[in-house]
Amino acid sequence: MKHLHQWAAEKLAGPVLFLMAGLSILHGLYGSIPAYLAGGFGWLAALLLANTVNRVQRVQVVIMLLVGSGGLVWGVIAGTGVPFERVFSTNQAMLAMLASVSFLRLVTQPAICDEALPQGNRPLWRTLFGVHFLGAVINMSSIVIIGDRLSANRPMTPLQASVLSRGFAMAASWSPFFAAMGIALSNAPGSQLTTLSTVGFPVAMLALLLTGWELTRNGRADHFHGYPIQFNALWIPGLLAVMLMLLHHAWPAIPILTLISALSLSVTLLLLVLRHGRAGFGAYCQHIHIGLPRMSGELLLFLSAGVLATGIASALKASHLSVDVQTFGAGEASLLLLAMVTVSVIGIHPVISIATAGSILSPLGVDPNLLGITFLMTWAIGVSTAPFSGLHLTIQGRYQVNALALLRMNAGFALVMLGVATLAIHLYAGA
Repeated sequence: MKHLHQWAAEKLAGPVLFLMAGLSILHGLYGSIPAYLAGGFGWLAALLLANTVNRVQRVQVVIMLLVGSGGLVWGVIAGTGVPFERVFSTNQAMLAMLASVSFLRLVTQPAICDEALPQGNRPLWRTLFGVHFLGAVINMSSIVIIGDRLSANRPMTPLQASVLSRGFAMAASWSPFFAAMGIALSNAPGSQLTTLSTVGFPVAMLALLLTGWELTRNGRADHFHGYPIQFNALWIPGLLAVMLMLLHHAWPAIPILTLISALSLSVTLLLLVLRHGRAGFGAYCQHIHIGLPRMSGELLLFLSAGVLATGIASALKASHLSVDVQTFGAGEASLLLLAMVTVSVIGIHPVISIATAGSILSPLGVDPNLLGITFLMTWAIGVSTAPFSGLHLTIQGRYQVNALALLRMNAGFALVMLGVATLAIHLYAGA
């Protein structure tokens, strides 16, 4: 009976999440529908899916809810105006984007290739850039698609795992379809997608070039088995990125997350129907019922982060505590980056540190783009190194790659990228 109830809850959660995405898009387009309504459906889905979240994420969620709730209670006791609607509305647009982007895997997954895996330096480069640009649009699905192929006939090696983790994680520094961008835009109000992506993209490309150089020198990749990806499979991600930029330029008043959500849902449905007719529409509906409930981990993390951010803001207001930040320039941003990456490595998800920093610094009038860039760099470097990030937990659990081996492979890379990100922050601030 318990399993039956859980099955029913998961079946119901998908349509609820789809409704959340639709309400969020309508709010972004017209504003007549309140944001907290979409957030309320997000919380309903979270309750339905609470039992599907793994233990590590469950602990993080509970901690964020306790701290955030404590801040809200403090605000109520102190008699300050506590914006309870923000508990429901914070991060709703970003969650709608995540749900909508998940549909893109239906039209961007490369065909399964039965040929033998190519071997050597060139396949490593192709795998590295392939997982990066594919992951920039379809997110974690790219890790599963490519990882399953690499490990089909032999265990995944730490070298292969390092290529996947670095290539994928660095997309967080620029991709508008990545959860990191939604978090950065939400927690650094006023930041601009074009500015964040313009700074982040060169950083990501340099990271890939450094990774390829490091992992192919001295014959390290001679026995590397790579993914036989065909780069013509990447035309849809490229088209979507161009369409997004054009739409954002034409209608700058529409929130960028709303554009991403609407574009992802509509383009996917159009391509599926054109390619497969009624069967394509069936696949779209199937994803609503089966695919959307799989985002339970992100759903609970980001909803809880919204409670945390609202609670911290409420507690700061109730305590009349003023954070004395005279200036927030490149130096301060670099120190914040180092601190947040460090706590990511020890197990604190970047969404927690970003929500905390955003709730403290955003009201102080700091440069939102500088803050947003710092958040993106934190996410990209943090998840590529942190043993408890969703990326590494997936690689460890699905492909039995030793956590310490992967950490050793990426530790030096993280230190180098901290230097690169710091340089990028200083170049932006000095421009």
